[in-house]
Amino acid sequence: MHVARACRGRGLGATLLRHLLERAREGGATSSCLETGTQEAFLPARGLYAGAGFTECLPFADYRLDPLSVFMMRRL
Repeated sequence: MHVARACRGRGLGATLLRHLLERAREGGATSSCLETGTQEAFLPARGLYAGAGFTECLPFADYRLDPLSVFMMRRL
């Protein structure tokens, strides 16, 4: 997820994330998984996801452990 720099700080990322999770739940999903970066630039994203109830997990699907990736999931 990326929000343009000029639009940050308005809660748009949180709004988008809530919307996506609601649609997933409505579609019958029971969990949501994501991959994001480990670099400092991704710290706000990791905070957003953690604040929404995501916790770190092992790689999923075709992902493999990667020092540049953080894998997260939450139950819906």
